[in-house]
Amino acid sequence: MACPLWIINGNAVLCLRWETLFRRENWTVNRAPNLDVFAATADPREAGIALVDWSSLGQTPLTALKRLKERLPAISLILTSSPDISNDRIIETLEAGVDDFFAHTIDDGVLKAKLRAHLRRLLPSFATAMNVLRSKSGDIKLDRSNWELQLKGRDGKWTAETRLTRTEMELLALFLERPGTAMERRFIVDTVWKQEAETIRPGTVDKHIESLRKKLGRLGERIHTVYGVGYAFREEA
Repeated sequence: MACPLWIINGNAVLCLRWETLFRRENWTVNRAPNLDVFAATADPREAGIALVDWSSLGQTPLTALKRLKERLPAISLILTSSPDISNDRIIETLEAGVDDFFAHTIDDGVLKAKLRAHLRRLLPSFATAMNVLRSKSGDIKLDRSNWELQLKGRDGKWTAETRLTRTEMELLALFLERPGTAMERRFIVDTVWKQEAETIRPGTVDKHIESLRKKLGRLGERIHTVYGVGYAFREEA
């Protein structure tokens, strides 16, 4: 992610949780313990997203936000807070120039979707590119914006693969996002099936992956079974 993502929050546990979440998406993440460090470190010429915690705004939050907007005009500011913040406070900050708000308890999936929406506004071309996943060897290309899959043959020519189901597409996207990472079946179920995960048995993953392997042909051999764990996508198959 060329567009930097900043976390301005004094809560080390929360910062680590979000930083880990964002790095799994291959996003560039920076942390700052307070507003002064952030304002002094961030490049005023560079677009980016800053998750600014309410507690970091000090005694005069609206003044702090105004100065921050003047110092870093290209940064999209998102206010974060504990759930007990009042609606009046949220409204004040939004009217003062904050671009969005969410509480610390926000679902991880919703949080990532919100950030992608802001990226589409900040950097349309980058957001489009972010939807295209490629294998490191460059012979698998998956466009998540329309779920189109292209495979490169040994002759160097690209061919559209249209037989994959939506679930198989999402499984492949997960593997392309995390090459070399051994993922447990339960993690795969939670990530791919989301709200339906509770009704899906881990063994269901095996059936879908077997089908995915067959449809990918020789490239499907890169999906390795990691015994006692789950699966991993490895280029050296």
